Amino acid sequence: MRPIGYIPFLALALAPLSKGGVTLTQNSSDFAYLYEMDVNPTSQDLDANSTADFFIGTASGLTAPQTYSSGIGSSSQGASPPEILFRTDFGGSVTRNTLSANTPYTIEVTVAKTGGTQGSQGWFSMALQSPGRSDSARFAFKDDRVTFRTTGGTFTEYLTGGDFDSGAQTVRIAYEGFNNYYVWVNDTLLNADLSTPIQGGNGSFNTGGAWFIGDFSGDTGGDWNIDYIRYESGTAYAPVPEPALSLLGALGLTALLRRRR
Repeated sequence: MRPIGYIPFLALALAPLSKGGVTLTQNSSDFAYLYEMDVNPTSQDLDANSTADFFIGTASGLTAPQTYSSGIGSSSQGASPPEILFRTDFGGSVTRNTLSANTPYTIEVTVAKTGGTQGSQGWFSMALQSPGRSDSARFAFKDDRVTFRTTGGTFTEYLTGGDFDSGAQTVRIAYEGFNNYYVWVNDTLLNADLSTPIQGGNGSFNTGGAWFIGDFSGDTGGDWNIDYIRYESGTAYAPVPEPALSLLGALGLTALLRRRR
């Protein structure tokens, strides 16, 4: 015989917590577009439109990393030209082919600093603009903090005092559309809460739509290894909660039910 409260307990334990503006969760390994750095992403066509997903050549003296080993892509500031930037600012790229101005999406990137001196805005950045929009967002890792460029064009420091130049760092950016973003760094939410989006305040850098991932500006420096770029079009996903947190909630609920009985 099932104990009293069994069914409500099970439902609560398995049901996702309310997330306000972001109601769905998904592991990035289940996204539709997985660039796992086993090969150069500029040679991949995961959206099957007969066009490379990322820019293949060199523009403005920059190109994508060319060294890939054991699922890691390595940048090189010292290469000629520097191998420091993934970009999608061309017709047929994966972002232009799958996004419109207000299409929700989620991107997750794992990266680690490997050397060099950071610039005034850090050692790794992401600038994201959807096709047809006049605004964008910019995120950056510094050695001891992370920033997001918000309304007014200022870099707001969301996490400080951490060691963001040691080991792998994971950033997830979920775009709801209409210039609304949710950002997690190593599973820590930068937003005030999950019903309050951050407004991207980077202004327009490419009205046709583009993602710049790596080093695209003189205020960024240093070398890094990138483990993956994972992307899902059509949905803004929060990370899946850690099992330990779910178990803690379940144990607390079990104790509450016992006390009530």
